Formats: sequence, C-alpha cells, structure tokens
Amino acid sequence: MNYKACVCNLCGTGCGQFLKTDGRKVFGVAPLIAHPVSKGKLCIRGWHANELLSTNERITTPLIRENGQLREASYEEAIALVVERMRQFDGAAGEIGILASARSSNEDSFALGRLAREVFGTTVRGIGAEAGHRKSMASLEHAFGYPGAHGSLTSIDKADYILVIGTDITRQNPVIGGNIHAAQRRGARVVTLSSSRTQIAKLSTKHFQQKPGTKGLLVNALAKALLAIRTANRERRANVDQMPGHTEYVASLRSISSVALERASGIRYEEIEEEAKFLEQAKSIVFLFSSGISGLDRPTIDAITNLALLTDRMDHEHSAVIPVAGISNLQGGFDMGVSGEPGNSVFKALAEPDSPIRALFVIDHDDGIIRDKERISKLDFVAYSCAYRNAFMDLAHVVFPLPAYNETDGTYTAADKRVQITRKNVDNPHGVLPGWALFQRLAVASGKAWGYQDAAGVFADIAAKVPGYADLSHELLGKGFGQHWNPKAFPNSRQRKFNAINIEYWESPTTPEFPFALMIGKAQHYWHQNNLMRKTIVPRREYDQTLWLYPQGYIEISPEDAANLKVRDKWLVNVCSSTGTCMKIAVKISPDVQNGTAYIPYFIKNMISDFLIPYENAYAAGEESVIPIKIQEA
Repeated sequence: MNYKACVCNLCGTGCGQFLKTDGRKVFGVAPLIAHPVSKGKLCIRGWHANELLSTNERITTPLIRENGQLREASYEEAIALVVERMRQFDGAAGEIGILASARSSNEDSFALGRLAREVFGTTVRGIGAEAGHRKSMASLEHAFGYPGAHGSLTSIDKADYILVIGTDITRQNPVIGGNIHAAQRRGARVVTLSSSRTQIAKLSTKHFQQKPGTKGLLVNALAKALLAIRTANRERRANVDQMPGHTEYVASLRSISSVALERASGIRYEEIEEEAKFLEQAKSIVFLFSSGISGLDRPTIDAITNLALLTDRMDHEHSAVIPVAGISNLQGGFDMGVSGEPGNSVFKALAEPDSPIRALFVIDHDDGIIRDKERISKLDFVAYSCAYRNAFMDLAHVVFPLPAYNETDGTYTAADKRVQITRKNVDNPHGVLPGWALFQRLAVASGKAWGYQDAAGVFADIAAKVPGYADLSHELLGKGFGQHWNPKAFPNSRQRKFNAINIEYWESPTTPEFPFALMIGKAQHYWHQNNLMRKTIVPRREYDQTLWLYPQGYIEISPEDAANLKVRDKWLVNVCSSTGTCMKIAVKISPDVQNGTAYIPYFIKNMISDFLIPYENAYAAGEESVIPIKIQEA
C-alpha cells in the first residue's frame, strides 16, 4: 500500500491530495499538507474521491449502437465507424459540433481542439460549464491584458481586504471558503455582496444583502465612493488616471444617484461610503466571484475589474482578482481553445432549430442535466467519450471509454492559473486509451499524423503553441505544486484599461400576478446531482438526506412570505412562471431569503431543470437572473 500525490479533479481550487493505492485500486484519500492552497485540507468531495475512482460504473470498452442497443466493439471498429460517419458531414458549414469537458486534462483538450480543426474542420464547439467564464475572460483580458485570473489564491492568506461577490464560496469551493475564514480570523476584512444570506455572508465582517440584479450597481457605487475619498483628500493616482477609459469610467460613476441606488438595491449609499473607507486603507485586496455556469453577467464582472484597477493595489504581491471556477479545469479548457466563440458556440447551434448542426462529438458530460436533449436525440450522429456511465450514453451512436484522472498523466489549470500535474498512479486494467491518444488515433485514421508518444509530448506542443505555457513542462511541474502560467506572454499584459460601463437601475420584472422574483443558481446539491458525485457514497448520502425532507425538490422563501401564503415548511406548492411553465415543489422556509424573492438550486431534480431550461436568458445572466413567478398552495 502506498500514497501517491495528485491534484483533486472535482473543482477549480486545485487542492493537493494523496491517494492510498496498491497500484490496482484506490482505497482512501489523505490531504497534502504542504500544498500552498489547500494546506492539508480537503472538502467532503475530495475526501471521498476514492469512492468515485473505485466505482464499478465505469465504461471499459468502446460501444456501438445496433438495433437500438449498445454492444461492445474494438477500438478499430469504433474508430473506423466514427471516421466514416463524420466524413458525411461538412464541418466548415457548421454540421459538426464539439462539446468539450471542463474536467479533461490540458493534454486531452488540446488534442481535441486539433481534432476539431484538422480532422472535423469545425469551429462549432463549447465546454459544458462555460456559461459565465467567457465573460470573465473577456473582462479580465480587457482590464489586465490576458484572459485569466490576476494574482494567486494564496493571496487570500495575507490580504488586508477580501471582497466576495455573489458566490456562496464556502459551499461551492469549500477550501477557498475556509482560507477566507482563516484570513478573517487573523484580521482581514471580509465583505460579501449577495442577495441571500449565504454561509460565507454569515461568516463575513460585512454583508450587503442587495436586491437581485444589482450586484454590479453596488460595485460601481463602491467605486464612486472610493473616488470621492480621493477627491476629498486631493490624492492623485497618476498611474490610474492615465489608463485608457478612465475619464469615461469616472463620468459614469459620478452619474450614480444615491436615491436611485437605494431604491434599486435596497442599500443606502451612506453604507457604501463607510465601506469605501476600509477599501481605501487596505494595502492588499482580493476580489473573488463565481465563474462558469451560474456565474455573473458581463456588466457585473466589468464593474469588478474596474474597481480592482481603481484601487491601485493590484501590483501588490497579495492582491488578486480571481473568477472562481466550480469545475476542475475550466480555465485550462479555455486556454486550450475548446471553448465556444461568441456567436458560434455548440450551445447556440443546438438551441436554434434551423441551425445546420447534424453531428456531435461529446466528452465527459458529467451533469445530471442534458441541455437541448430533444435536439441532440434527433441528430444524425453522436459520438461520446467518458469514464463513467451516465444518461448521455442513451443519446450516443458510438461510445468510447476514458481513463479516470489518476489512471493517466495529465495537467490541470486551477482557477488562478496554477498549472499542476497528476501522474498515473493506478493501473489501467482494460487498456483504455487516454483522451489525447484516442483523438490521435481518430486523426491517424483520417490521414493526419501527429506523432505524440505520451502526454509529455502533447504538453510540449502546448508549451510551443499556447500563450503563457512556454516555460512549463511535465518535468518542471513534477518538482513541486505546479506553477502559474505566465501573463507576460500576452503582448498587452502591461497595458491596463477600464471596461466601459453603463449605469442602470434594476427594476424587478415581477407583476401583481407574478409577484415573486425567482433566483436560480447552485447550492451544495449541485455536486450531488452531478454524475460524478452520484458515483460516491458519503456525498450522495448528504444529497439524499435533503431529498428525504424535500423529495420533490424545494423552493426557498422567507418566513414572512410563507405566512402571507399560508404555507408551512415542506408543504407542496404550485410554482408558475410568466411564460406559462409550472411545477409542483416543496416550500423550504429560510430567513436567508429576502421577502418577495425565491430561490431554487437548479441541480436538485431534473423536473426543476426542465422548468428552467427554456429560460436561455437566465442561463446567460447566471447569478443575476430573475424569473417572475407566482406561488400557490397545491
């Protein structure tokens, strides 16, 4: 029995862990005490990764659908069939879509990108969890000159001031949440801005519980108050004043009305002014916000990056602006170029009935929700690759197995750009091809020779072609706890500039007939509805305990609203939207929700996802989404 170091593959924190293994099976997990981010901590998901890695629900051989049923096949037969079928479609015309995975290693994603371009000839692609991350990358690149986090997650440990916008980070990325709480105990000021009293909000020094849809407005108001302090003190920050967009930004900030701010957000400007004093005094500042699915909208992210620049503290070694990803290698997937381009994503192609898409190549779809399932089921051809059995197999004509993350070498890029390596530490008894090797076999069968011998060779190609990765290698990454990719590889990395903003005062879309503002997003149940967590025992038990209490799922409302509706906790109610979709669901009474609002975690049951999926704008807005609903006793 031995302990092998690796990187946890379950969220974008990038925690270090040891796997207890005899080389054939994983028996347990231990934390890696020396890791600079996790520092000997793991969340419940990381502690029970052995249950996932030891599940018997693995795909171990290629499968081909015949007469409606999947049968076992050889790699040669399955690869030949995929190549033959894909040749029938015109990738350049948008007939082939690629749906990548945010859990794939950098090596797998890079090779998939080559397969899409060089073999299938398509640019219609996307990552399953990318919804808000592209907006984060676009805003950060405009502000700092490169598409990635500014600074490191280790900055939390020594920062003077930490601002968490939106995300319930102690539940979604518990180790980061623990580090924030530890920072507060040593004296850092922790401020949260969220519509509900989240767990991190309860632990923070100051919580602004604003009305839905006004996070960006409040961040801009904080910037206005900060600017006013400097004006009163006659302090000139020349390096800030000279940044492109500064004049327009300041003019927009000065247009903010304190009366309109309070009416829209429920927060008095005087509170914001008091907070700005603490922000101005801080020498090092960390901004954290949720990215990926259920992330923030672009105006809110622009407000965050602008405020970060305005503080003039972003050159401090312990300052940072980090979009916190909920899935392990979302940042790496973007770096490797498999995310969907604006206006040309696979999701747009699947959502539009008249789009030309006819075939889909999918990697590792681990969510309980399959968006656009009806459209996918009608495609001419679907090829699917995954390590674990799940519902997406029912839609596939060909299925390829993939190894678990500890059965092959691979690198992963955490939310703060830290690139880390996991070495193969368990045998691959069925001879399952790593993703990069499978994609190379498909390329060879199509007449393209790449010449990769191992994952290190793929990474060498990444280092040669992907900005920021040039100084990295498997050998170097194996000597410590990874390294951040280099922002200086981007030509504009030293040219900071403000994003353009437009001050808007949010007005609730609710009406007398539909008086509640429904917010959607993630709760801890996100992890337990997800396919990987359903393969574990302890995390699944937590989720199932919730379903014992609320077997139909739940909608959170305030005690006052519950009293007005004359409903009690666990009572079933009918929830109907302004567009006519309805569902029956249990009430969960919570003092953490504001009057007139309601909250549903959309991963708790498929019936809820079916209710929400028609709201494409809600997915685009992420945490800022609001759907007008009415609630009636069932």
